[in-house]
Amino acid sequence: MISGRLTMRARMERDTATGTDSWGNAPVPNFTVLHNALPCFFSSKNARELVDGSKTAMIEDARIMFALSADVREGDVITTITDRRGALVVSGRLKIEGPVQFKHNHLEAALQRIG
Repeated sequence: MISGRLTMRARMERDTATGTDSWGNAPVPNFTVLHNALPCFFSSKNARELVDGSKTAMIEDARIMFALSADVREGDVITTITDRRGALVVSGRLKIEGPVQFKHNHLEAALQRIG
């Protein structure tokens, strides 16, 4: 079962802002806590540096797995990932990028670091 592999816990937020502002644009994001300790497993395969002239960027292939019953979707933001005892594993904001993929026994998503 996948539940034995979900050894980490994610604190997740979702943008609950709706409608438009007075100019017809998307409203200011209003992130509210969706999960405080959602079972998950975070992995980062590789990180590489990209140099383009005078600009340098770090590119990381980060992914996360959840149980099939998890309420997660594209655009949700993970603020921290801890182990079962509460020790910090990953800090900083990570956004679920693209659609959440259904696998045969879990959900999987690509992550993008924010900021």
